Amino acid sequence: MKRLTVALLAALDAALAVAIGIGVALVPLLALWALHFQLGIDPAALWRGAVDIWALGNGSSMRVTLDTALITQLGLPSSMEPFLVSLAPLAFTVGTVLFGVRTGSRAARSSWWQGAVVVSVGVFAVLSLLVALSALHPAVRPSIVQGTLAPTLRFAGGAVVAALWVRFREQDAADPVLDGLRALRDRFPDDWWAVLVTALRGGMLAAVALLGVAAVTTAIVIAAGYGAIISLHESAQFGALGGAVVTGAELLYLPNLVIWAASWITGGGFAIGTGTAISPIGTLVGPIPAVPVLGALPTGDSPFGFAVLVIPVVIGFASAVVLRRRLAIELHGRGGLSRLLVAGVGIGITAGVVLGVLAALSAGAAGPGRLIEVGPNAWATALWTAVVVGIAAVLGMAAGPVHLAEEDRLPDLHERSSGRSTRER
Repeated sequence: MKRLTVALLAALDAALAVAIGIGVALVPLLALWALHFQLGIDPAALWRGAVDIWALGNGSSMRVTLDTALITQLGLPSSMEPFLVSLAPLAFTVGTVLFGVRTGSRAARSSWWQGAVVVSVGVFAVLSLLVALSALHPAVRPSIVQGTLAPTLRFAGGAVVAALWVRFREQDAADPVLDGLRALRDRFPDDWWAVLVTALRGGMLAAVALLGVAAVTTAIVIAAGYGAIISLHESAQFGALGGAVVTGAELLYLPNLVIWAASWITGGGFAIGTGTAISPIGTLVGPIPAVPVLGALPTGDSPFGFAVLVIPVVIGFASAVVLRRRLAIELHGRGGLSRLLVAGVGIGITAGVVLGVLAALSAGAAGPGRLIEVGPNAWATALWTAVVVGIAAVLGMAAGPVHLAEEDRLPDLHERSSGRSTRER
């Protein structure tokens, strides 16, 4: 395809990513506008609300200023100052990243893939800036800088990683970008490169496994607390339409809940307000906001306690065992046990970094007062994960012979020789 066609398609992908993201937030607001408020609200307010929700979900904080009448109606202190809301519904982040992955994958199949990625990211950034400017209002004001950069970085991350992944798989030796990356890789000794790759693979494998267990745990907790959730729904008297909107909002925060469960499993825990803590070690909870899904949270100490920490230990050990044999073959006995142990430590660090970053994205301020701290502490989550998974991974790397027998290597050597013969043909 010609460069102009590639650029136009990339720009269209970026525009669709912004439009669909805002549209997901706008549709339920339009339903409320038509069915509940009987078209009695300024349509511009609906647009601003949808943009605010989309920007919040992609990492932008909101400065909220309540007027005197609303403060009095809600029974809040008359001296209440403006406050920040930054607790992002990560379903929007997931959608933005996936749109970036789709754009990067499509761009990578053209000869002008670098330009296509740059064009798509540039268009996404311009549109993010324009919609942020269109949503400015004295009551709820998004951060222009965060509203532009935060969604763009998420989209760009997905696009760049997907494009590089596709190009690497195609092994295009004529690509200058890939040639530079391969030259950077060639500077690493083969044995240390194998250790690095194993650490990254094992850490990502452990992090994905922890999130999988956390997703199952979240489902079990919600099912077990279904009665409390329904009671909160009924006591709030949302009505049919309001209940549907609240349930939809809770679904947008479902990725957050999974990450909070992962932090709980690894021992870091999370908070629902300043001075609270929910973790396997101990639980200290004050008044919980009247959000129905939070009714399923435990209000006392876990009956399992430290036994929950067995889960990340098993996952860390299994991740190391799965990758240990391949690493031992690639090392050919060089470095002995020491480099296997370094790989185990690297698995723990990688898993800790991944869970720590996700914890940071899933936490934030949900309102004034004690609600300025909701979600897991990123540093605590990263540290607990790195220590627990790392120790288990080191044990997994040490559980076996350092030097493989020749007959153990034969299947791998046969696979490598077959691969080389195929490439030569």
